[in-house]
Amino acid sequence: MTKGGSAETEDLEQLLRRLQEAHESLLEVLKGGDQERFAEQDGGDSVKAIVERTSDDVNLYYGRLAARAMSLPQPPCVQRADFSSLREAVAALQVAHRRFTNLLHDLTPEDLEREAADPELGSYTMRQILAMATAHYALRAQQVTQVQPGTAPAGS
Repeated sequence: MTKGGSAETEDLEQLLRRLQEAHESLLEVLKGGDQERFAEQDGGDSVKAIVERTSDDVNLYYGRLAARAMSLPQPPCVQRADFSSLREAVAALQVAHRRFTNLLHDLTPEDLEREAADPELGSYTMRQILAMATAHYALRAQQVTQVQPGTAPAGS
């Protein structure tokens, strides 16, 4: 990241901070979840299904787009998620997020306008990729809360 307090640098830092906060909010909701109800479906999605989709999206969608935008290889050995426990799901989601943010470690304000073009995924700027990933984490936290009432993070 560039030095200084320019508006562009502050914008980048704010985007990355919101991404991190949304990720942490999802983890907090998951940590408050009930292991016994992890795979339970009450006519809709289970927490298991929600977290597996989230991990897949971070690894295979946002990670792929970010790697393309930054002209980096996608992290190797990424497979579709299939979690057997809530604890495993939380750990794997942390790993997926770390892989994704590792692609962003040298991000500069100028990189926010770099575009990722993919025939399957579409074309997005890094700014859009970060905003979508942030919104995705927030949506998934909300979905987990709806599936397992009582798991909302403190202060919600």
